[in-house]
Amino acid sequence: MSGDASSVSRSNEPKLDSLIEDVFGLNVQGFRTLGGLFVSTKAVFESARVSDWRQKYTPTIRLTFSIITVYMLLSFFWAAEDGIFYQSLYTQIAEVQAASENAVTPEQIREMVDHSFAAVSFLYPFVYMFFHGLLASCIFMWGKGTGWVTRIRLYFCLLAGGISVSLVTTMITPFLSGTMFLAFFVFSSVATLLTYVLIYIRGMWGNASAIGLSVRGISLSILIFTLDMIVSGLTAVAAGVWASLVAA
Repeated sequence: MSGDASSVSRSNEPKLDSLIEDVFGLNVQGFRTLGGLFVSTKAVFESARVSDWRQKYTPTIRLTFSIITVYMLLSFFWAAEDGIFYQSLYTQIAEVQAASENAVTPEQIREMVDHSFAAVSFLYPFVYMFFHGLLASCIFMWGKGTGWVTRIRLYFCLLAGGISVSLVTTMITPFLSGTMFLAFFVFSSVATLLTYVLIYIRGMWGNASAIGLSVRGISLSILIFTLDMIVSGLTAVAAGVWASLVAA
């Protein structure tokens, strides 16, 4: 019968790429887009100005959200009790609780840490996308006559490249000692900032002088980095409130 599973061509059967797309929203085209942001940046920027991305690239808003989702999923591995992230958060909550009138046991603090990690993992992608979407709408560094939708697309080209670098560097942090963490954090932050600048310059090359593009790229990277810090702070506060309510 034509409806039998055996009649389906093996060439059309879902493969690993399909599973990755099902889970993370990523596919081969998504990885090609990410690679293009570093190798052929100008081509990606030009395609962002076409409604269908010339059917060559994944929309960078979707790509950014997918990378963030992977980023936050990995946070469950960072939440191990012997990890630096867990210990840092545990210490912060313990200090806050020590200053309060209500006595809290170590078990309750660990429970609050677990709830905080879960809340951050859930909230961060949505808070990140919302606030960066607002900032993207207010940035006019993409050439005269660039429309609102294109501005958002180009802005998220920078975000997709930067957060992918941040993802790679952050995956190393669980293996670092406490003394190395601060230095590596500075290195990771600088690498991400440089990624924003270089993607902007390469993508906008020919639209202004090299100095002009550099100044705009640096300014834009600082804006993005500043908003990243604000988003992280807001998410941490919201997660702390949620953890306190759950533990109450």
